[in-house]
Amino acid sequence: MTGGAAQIEGLAACAQRVFHTQVRIGAPLNITGLTDYAQEPYYSTAVGLLHYGKESHLSGEAEVEKRVTASVGSWIKRLNSWLRKEF
Repeated sequence: MTGGAAQIEGLAACAQRVFHTQVRIGAPLNITGLTDYAQEPYYSTAVGLLHYGKESHLSGEAEVEKRVTASVGSWIKRLNSWLRKEF
């Protein structure tokens, strides 16, 4: 789990029960500069998008975008399904 919501107490344990898989709280990796500030989980989305943008720009690979889009779409469908069942 990443982002600010990952800081919610008990959310990782809840996610493990819901998704029946191991869950951990992620933090940004491989950053330089203001590392004391940017290594918190709530910065992981922004740092990840910056890394992704840099890699996509440097490699110019459209295939990377297709894989990420498919992965995100699959995750959103699972989340949507769970929300419909629970609420």
